[in-house]
Amino acid sequence: MISIGTVIKCSDNSGGLLIRCIKIYKRKRKGFIGDKILAVVVTYNPKKKLKKGEMHKVILIRTKFRTKFNNNYYKFSDNAGIILNKKNLPIASRLFGCTIRLMRLYNRKVFLLLPYTV
Repeated sequence: MISIGTVIKCSDNSGGLLIRCIKIYKRKRKGFIGDKILAVVVTYNPKKKLKKGEMHKVILIRTKFRTKFNNNYYKFSDNAGIILNKKNLPIASRLFGCTIRLMRLYNRKVFLLLPYTV
């Protein structure tokens, strides 16, 4: 579960390393896998495009909270998200890590770029 103020790992090569959640779309308090949030860049790679303090939409691909899908429980070791542009497509050209198969319903392009699904 992601709440407002949670620091999330950025799981792509867009330039952001850590991002902080400031708003959750379509939910009141908590965000889960597949939800879109508004986040601000906390730490970044200076050789990339993103800068500190920029706000972007982010889609969550992993959470530490246990998720049930097809009668199986999934729990990841970190909270991670992917930064999106205004057309809801990833800014980055490569994505890292894995996510659950349900992700293909939320954002098809993100699902196709991810190397592993569980």
